[in-house]
Amino acid sequence: MKTNINVAIIGVGNCASALVQGVYYYQKVARDQRPVGIVFERVGPYTIQDIRFVAAFDVDKRKIGKDLAEAIFSPPNNAYKVTEVEPLGVTVKPGILLDGVADQLKNTFIPVAESTLEDVVRELNSANAHVAINFLPTGAQRASETYAEAAIKAGCAFVNAMPAMIANHPEIPKRFEESKLPLAGDDIQNQVGATVLHKAIIHLLHIRGVKIIDTYQINIGGTPDFLNLMYRKEQKEKTKTEAVLKMAEGQEFPAYIAPVAYIPFLGSKKIAHMLIEAQGLAGVPIRIRVDLEVYDPWNNAGIMVDVIRIMKLALDRGVGGPVYSLCAWAFKNPPIHAPPEIARKWVEEFIEGKRDR
Repeated sequence: MKTNINVAIIGVGNCASALVQGVYYYQKVARDQRPVGIVFERVGPYTIQDIRFVAAFDVDKRKIGKDLAEAIFSPPNNAYKVTEVEPLGVTVKPGILLDGVADQLKNTFIPVAESTLEDVVRELNSANAHVAINFLPTGAQRASETYAEAAIKAGCAFVNAMPAMIANHPEIPKRFEESKLPLAGDDIQNQVGATVLHKAIIHLLHIRGVKIIDTYQINIGGTPDFLNLMYRKEQKEKTKTEAVLKMAEGQEFPAYIAPVAYIPFLGSKKIAHMLIEAQGLAGVPIRIRVDLEVYDPWNNAGIMVDVIRIMKLALDRGVGGPVYSLCAWAFKNPPIHAPPEIARKWVEEFIEGKRDR
């Protein structure tokens, strides 16, 4: 029997803000409209109307103790606002800090006493959470591992939306598989983000017989995530670069992909510039330049509403460990890479029950 999808949010930042606003918008503001900006209107029995937020964790005093509907608009969040959100009856609880905040940024937030692993497990159990989403900042490897452990102990699926190594960890996926709990990751690939666009172009050139000479992608933005990336960008650079390189399926060429500047007045807007140099027949030069401007948190939320529902479907079916089709389609650093159109086909087959995971 179909139930609501109970979602726990780990890290009430801009991505959480856009996700909560987007779900609320189609549940309350535009309930009778066909949703715009999602791939699948229905995933098995589930629509966007079935998503419910039941728990939330953060380490900033400006958010802890507030209803989630208020906390998503609390500083330093600056996500594009499309709607007010009525109280959701979900109080943001203290989270687990560990390495969740870069040392250089510890003066930019107001910390409180940390929760323990047992506290988080207790809250997830109390809320009957089905899916926990990790929205911690880039660089929070230990904290992400601890929340993954909490999800296993609480019996809920885990979505690692950040670059921390969870779905690619040498041991953690085995524990999810043994517990018959779905896992998705690592580092969510935004709906029309710089990475997926760059991948698509590289793949197109490759399948059309073009030789790729080199490529770069540089990003600027004004979110707290970009501020964090100025000190902790190694994981993000690695996942983005490898995701693009794998689309050339064996071609080797220099690639540089990185966030390069935090510009506060851009707010939640991200601007990406890409350059690809290549050679066609007889080595004749080809040069492609692309500029992309998006509101990054919303780009994230647009794909996350599908991820949540696919994960609940996997949970219903007793899938344990990485959901390979979903990971390949929706994440930058999945356990198994695939070109976008192949990954999309895998996901459709999984939803239809033609693929185990």
